[in-house]
Amino acid sequence: MRIVEVTYGRALILSPRKLWWLGKVYSPKSVGGLNLINLHSWNKAAIAKHCWDLEHKQDKLWIKWVHSYYIKRTPFQEVIISQQACWMVKKILEARQVYSQFQPIVLQNKSMIRQLYFHLFRPQQRVPWKCLMFQNFARPKAVFTMWLQLQNRLNTTDRLKKWGLDIELKCVLCQLHFEFRDHMYTSCPYSQQVWSKLLQWIQFVQAPYNNWSQYVLGIIDAAKGKTPTAQIFKLVYTEYVYAIWIERNHRIFEKDSRTWESLAREIAYICCVRAS
Repeated sequence: MRIVEVTYGRALILSPRKLWWLGKVYSPKSVGGLNLINLHSWNKAAIAKHCWDLEHKQDKLWIKWVHSYYIKRTPFQEVIISQQACWMVKKILEARQVYSQFQPIVLQNKSMIRQLYFHLFRPQQRVPWKCLMFQNFARPKAVFTMWLQLQNRLNTTDRLKKWGLDIELKCVLCQLHFEFRDHMYTSCPYSQQVWSKLLQWIQFVQAPYNNWSQYVLGIIDAAKGKTPTAQIFKLVYTEYVYAIWIERNHRIFEKDSRTWESLAREIAYICCVRAS
């Protein structure tokens, strides 16, 4: 719960199900996370690196000093912590239990702390849409919104209804269908007009689709690779997802709306600025 206290400035008691994102945000982008650093785990990895240096007698002055004054040819795991030892040495020796977690892995000298850090995470399956998260030049808030959209975590009315809220279920963008993620981005007439205009602008022909799975596969295929076309498509799609979500929120909370032409022009302008 420490991250909740730091983020919100107070202790919160929430179920693990509601805090699914706590584990996600720390995971690498390739497995569907945001690749943020968990400082608690990073500190564990850093102190384990010091233990490794001590056990393997790395050629460093402070390592030689610790061996001369505290270890004195005693096996590293059997060293008794002296009460006269300095604070740093005590903390490193106390971390031997943490260090033992990393014993089975083979380390390379380069980026050792990073290797130890990722070893703390459980192996996870790679997500098919990982290419949308790497080298994405869209605004961070747009990337985050797309990240939620791909995992169906946007607070659309169908999800809010499941939480017991008494709300209008109609899509505020078209007023023709119930609002849920798949409808908003694949079949809503308003969104489709915006997306068609953007595709026309970047001169891209999208493959036909009948459902969300086919739609996402088409997006992934178009965003793969390091070509300028793939990079531009990724940028435009990310900003499009964000703009549609913000337009939806404006209509609900501010009772304000824009035409699809106006929204498409704004997205195009933002993409031009980000790509330049």
